[in-house]
Amino acid sequence: MKHPIAAIRIVLSQSAVSRGSRQASKATPCKWFGTRAAAKLATSFCVLASVATVQAGEPVRAMPADVFIDTLGVVTHLNYLDGAYANVRNVADNLAWLGIRHVRSFPPGPSEPLSTYTYLAQRGVRFNFLVRPNIAESIEVAAKLNAAVPGSVAAIEGFNEIDNFPVPYRGLTGMAAGLAAQREIYTRVRSTPELASVPVYDLTGYDLKSVETRADSADYANQHAYPQNGNQPTYNVPGGAWLPAAIHSVKKFQLPVVITEFGYFSMPQSGWYMIGVDEATQAKGVLNGYMDAAAAGVKRLYVYELLDQKPDPENKNPEMHFGLFRVGNSPKPVAHAIRNLTAVLNASTPRSTTGVVRHSLAYTLSDMPASANSLLLQKKDSRFVLVLWNETAFWNRAEGTPVTHPPARVSVDFGATASRVDLYDPLVSATPFASHRDVRQLTVDIPDHVILLEVTPAGMPGP
Repeated sequence: MKHPIAAIRIVLSQSAVSRGSRQASKATPCKWFGTRAAAKLATSFCVLASVATVQAGEPVRAMPADVFIDTLGVVTHLNYLDGAYANVRNVADNLAWLGIRHVRSFPPGPSEPLSTYTYLAQRGVRFNFLVRPNIAESIEVAAKLNAAVPGSVAAIEGFNEIDNFPVPYRGLTGMAAGLAAQREIYTRVRSTPELASVPVYDLTGYDLKSVETRADSADYANQHAYPQNGNQPTYNVPGGAWLPAAIHSVKKFQLPVVITEFGYFSMPQSGWYMIGVDEATQAKGVLNGYMDAAAAGVKRLYVYELLDQKPDPENKNPEMHFGLFRVGNSPKPVAHAIRNLTAVLNASTPRSTTGVVRHSLAYTLSDMPASANSLLLQKKDSRFVLVLWNETAFWNRAEGTPVTHPPARVSVDFGATASRVDLYDPLVSATPFASHRDVRQLTVDIPDHVILLEVTPAGMPGP
């Protein structure tokens, strides 16, 4: 999880992308549609399309908004007690403020007490525990926490990026050691009563091409994906389709997928390779990545990371700039954007229990460019939220500056008259920037980041 970027390997063009990958992927960009059924969330992968228009008359089943919110995760370093993570109350308060409960972390160890994790668990935090080299101890302490606060352990994950951080195991080294250790992790978790229903995420950093199955090793395939050169998460011309490449690389295992590291560091750079961006562009990329992953059926995406770990006033260490919050705990634009997004999706208007509630919307999008995407969500009060975003280039890597392209002008037909449509830009606010009443069609300008169309169909049971 932590390594000097200069010391990292070159990866093949189609392989998953670690934070330290030196070479950009040349994978062909692909268009991703929103999921058509929430039940397919854990098993659907990438829907490829040559055009980006939902066919008229084809109802799209919405993903429940709370299911989408449950896909949002963030990496933490609770074991780093010499920096921002030493204040565990800030960690808990920040997660609650964001509306995120899933974190990835090492389990309690010699330096950090179990009480820290118990406190967070009692605040609603759910842990994906990344196993330490002492496998038995890691699983034992995870079981202890899950017994103390049932449901607090959401997953157990194998070793992290073994190509960058080799872990010897019973006389084995390299990939063989990691794969053998993963089998022990899986067996121990499955035989531990306190973790009986807890899934096991695969390890990362092994040669995917030489492994054909993860039977008896993992319940979820696992990858890391860091868009490089200031690229968008899924669509770049020229460039790589970072999230699609990561997911495609593990598709052969026929397992649901998690992405346990994804992100952008907010230290603007020019040049080639792992390029940092400014804070505004970081916000765009992270929100787009969360949406891309959910639309692709990824069970959960953990953004790297919650806090900038330590001060870096001279901007020399990219590792200190991945946070959603600055080292002094002030929220970056990306944190505000996530909070606005979850606030809109959680906001609910009490409605009558009588009448027919639909869970699909036969919307049509016309003139959508190949770089644009859509995802249909449904709030608890039955209103729909149509998410639209256009992954045009947003960073000039040669200059090290943000770039903005004209938005895509797209016609939206809701299939029937909507009594109200409110438009939100979560990068700006959790209040609408435009509202329309009694409309069936709208022309919408889709920028290089997520916007939300909250749709109240005519005839929906009212307050």
